[in-house]
Amino acid sequence: MSKPKPFISRASTLQDALAAVARLPGVMTQAIQQWGEIEIEVRKREPKRSLDQNRLQRLWCREAGEQGDMTAEEYRGQMKLHHGVPIMRRDSEEFAEKYDRLIKWRPYEEKLEFMQSPFDFPVTRGMNKQQKTEYLNAVYVDLTGRGFRLTDPGLKGIGPDQYREAA
Repeated sequence: MSKPKPFISRASTLQDALAAVARLPGVMTQAIQQWGEIEIEVRKREPKRSLDQNRLQRLWCREAGEQGDMTAEEYRGQMKLHHGVPIMRRDSEEFAEKYDRLIKWRPYEEKLEFMQSPFDFPVTRGMNKQQKTEYLNAVYVDLTGRGFRLTDPGLKGIGPDQYREAA
């Protein structure tokens, strides 16, 4: 039997919140019937990483792949392992437990494989905007420090042939 999904409702206005509360009695009845005991939690929502952040990460990996000796996917895996994993291990006990149990003890080459397709161990997928910003800053410093020329996100709309030099 599959595990039931939790009821999650997001609200940024009182009207949205009241609409979610109106659905709550039916959801709670069904949950108690399936699970027996439930927990109700209200917390501040941490927005997930943005689509712009995701596109920038992919762009930088593609640019590194065009300039370096690895593919874009290999650079993506390397960046996830070197910069994403430490952020997520620091900020998420669940991530740290799973990473340590499944991947940490493996040889470096295998860790890199687990970060790439087809395995694609979820690292940046679980980041919020602040974590993804920290990650992208570390990736930018790492890759430009190795001599790669990356599109500067501050130049929005300017072609990749018009770089601003890294400091």
